[in-house]
Amino acid sequence: MKNLGTLDRMIRVIIAEAFLLVALFWVREDLQMPLILATAVILIPVISGSCGLYELLGWSSCEMIKRKNDRLKTALVLAAILLAVVGGFASHVYTKNILLEDLEEVNKSYNIARQSLLADGINSSLEIDKLESSFAAFTAKYSSYRPLVVRMDGNFSSRNADISAAISRSKEAGMQGDAPSSQRQLEEVGDIISAMIRDYQ
Repeated sequence: MKNLGTLDRMIRVIIAEAFLLVALFWVREDLQMPLILATAVILIPVISGSCGLYELLGWSSCEMIKRKNDRLKTALVLAAILLAVVGGFASHVYTKNILLEDLEEVNKSYNIARQSLLADGINSSLEIDKLESSFAAFTAKYSSYRPLVVRMDGNFSSRNADISAAISRSKEAGMQGDAPSSQRQLEEVGDIISAMIRDYQ
């Protein structure tokens, strides 16, 4: 028997949308699935019109909204649409900007390492170490936190692997005293980072 009224259903839809937005954009991967499951649990009674807990307790919210409260119904529908459209768009833009800021930090470390290599040759290993640490922090963050913009990029993981490998080759060449090779490998890092920044802008 149906025991969920229109107002109750709309409130549940808004809560489910909020859970889904958080899951898609704002939490680590290990928290995404529980939030998506919670979204489904909230939406199943909305679709069926019946809440098992209400049935056990003998409750019903079917009379919570009367004809004279049509304005409230309209307001809730608009709130649900705004949350889905504006919330989704804003979350996508904001998390993409955070990713770009993180990439720019890595790019700063790259530019410092490159300038040091051009000026000091094989004596630039300290700056390459700093670049390696900066990129390691970036990969550590985005290995567990994967917002939608990252999940939609099929090349994200392979590009990260290419950057890591190029940094390692640059360090190795520097330790062997081969400054030109170290510089070539480092410039490969810069090319990949620049391509990623362009793709996300």
